Amino acid sequence: MGGESKRRFSALKITAIIVLLLVALIVAVPFLVDANQFRPKVESELTSALGREVKVGNLKLSLFSGGVAADEISIGDDPSFSRSPFVRARSLSVGVELKPLIFSREVRITGITLDQPEITLIHSAAGNWNFSTISSASTPAPVEKAAPKVGGQSDTKITVGQLKVTNGRVTVIRAGPRPKPRVYEKVNVQARDISFDSVFPRTVTANLPGGGSLKLEGKIGPMNRTDASLTPVAAALAVSHFDIIASGFVEPDSGLAGVLDFDGSLTSDGRQIRSKGTGKADKLQIVRGGSRAGLPVSLGYMLDYNMKNQSGTLSETKVEFGKSVARLNGSFDAGGDSTLVKMRLRGNDMPAGDLEALLPALAITLPKGASLQGGTLNADLSAEGPVDKLITSGTMGLFNARLAGFDLGAKMATVASLAGIKSNPVTAIEKFASDLRVAPDGIQASNLQLIVPGLGQLLGGGTVGSNSSLDFKMQARLTTPGGVIGSLTRSMGNEVNVPFFIRGTTSNPTFVPDVKGAAGSLLDSVVSGKDKSGEGTKSLGDTLRGLLGKKKK
Repeated sequence: MGGESKRRFSALKITAIIVLLLVALIVAVPFLVDANQFRPKVESELTSALGREVKVGNLKLSLFSGGVAADEISIGDDPSFSRSPFVRARSLSVGVELKPLIFSREVRITGITLDQPEITLIHSAAGNWNFSTISSASTPAPVEKAAPKVGGQSDTKITVGQLKVTNGRVTVIRAGPRPKPRVYEKVNVQARDISFDSVFPRTVTANLPGGGSLKLEGKIGPMNRTDASLTPVAAALAVSHFDIIASGFVEPDSGLAGVLDFDGSLTSDGRQIRSKGTGKADKLQIVRGGSRAGLPVSLGYMLDYNMKNQSGTLSETKVEFGKSVARLNGSFDAGGDSTLVKMRLRGNDMPAGDLEALLPALAITLPKGASLQGGTLNADLSAEGPVDKLITSGTMGLFNARLAGFDLGAKMATVASLAGIKSNPVTAIEKFASDLRVAPDGIQASNLQLIVPGLGQLLGGGTVGSNSSLDFKMQARLTTPGGVIGSLTRSMGNEVNVPFFIRGTTSNPTFVPDVKGAAGSLLDSVVSGKDKSGEGTKSLGDTLRGLLGKKKK
């Protein structure tokens, strides 16, 4: 072997020995260096940064991952909210620069990973959050020594290269006489280049109660040192399959139900939130006793929210169902035990056929086998009160529609026989208008007017119960030329009013003659009256009384 070859062989040997020594060092250092000696420093730095007492478990040094791992970690809560930890995680990994950690015992954080943390967020009745005081300058925790310089920042600043929260569980509690925890599973958070004095990107994903999901992606910061909840945010928000009952948003017996999806933007200057986007409500139910609507409701919205007052406004909102379009505007106040709303919905010339799919949400079903065809709908409705006990009132009108599969003449057999009206499987509706009051326990209709060509007008009012039961007191103002009624109108020179009741259910209404009312108000006047020739109409009155009496059985 020549001299040159020997020198190369010797160099390779030396290199191999150095590599082996480095590998041995990497393997041995975690055993030679007790990472727990750095625990007070790590706890101190995190406590100083968060303004909350931080405790970490057994520390292990990992040169391969470039950091320190802890078996567990807990972050204290604001004592005015709870004595229990604000955050408790099964494990914590802290990425650090190893050279200053080993030789100078300085902690320079490059990344933090929390695995399976349990986080409790509490919202007080005054509108404050328990995380508001995190990093608050008014409640600093004592530290042994100022934090070292990191990434060019000053001695009092800390920068974290990356933060990860994986598979977390977040419980949100709204303080009050009956706190209702809402639990969000599989919460994941990613943020980069984190500093209290800078804007940094953040992504949050979570599973919602009831099988939905949430994704928030955007930027946050600089951190508000006085109240962390007022930190500016600009993000895109996407929520899928938000079940308003499973989420705890309303009580199961409130009558409200539905599944919501929406996509939009969210910006906040720390005081005011503005959100704009589109949403869809599927399987909507509005009153107790109703059933899910067969048609989704879509909307485009603009929302402004005052974080301090916990109140906001909804504007430029377009509500669409089928081909129908309505406008919704109003305000809400979330500062109490239940969110209060005051909204107004207005729509004109909406296709009436679309209404049929929404009627079940109001505990209204059309008579069995019937369907709405053609026509237009106008509505002007105002909703006010707690979101789970809304009272909706206003007017609604249906024009030039047909109710196919429903024979009004057959249902009103008594009146039809008096008026000489023939059966017809399709009921034409020239006008149907009413004042409405919709509450969780049902619907109250007043000033009801139904104009049916060939029959006349049906006037009155009544209620639709939450179980779809009907209780209406009506009056048929008949102007038909045929039958006994035609004889009366010709002899008396005016129209004849016949009182009756509507009972049964919305799917199977029954029309019951008000015999007492008819005999007392109509027939007595006929018996005592005179026709145009001055002759009595006793026989006509007896005939009318007999016809009504037969239907009483």
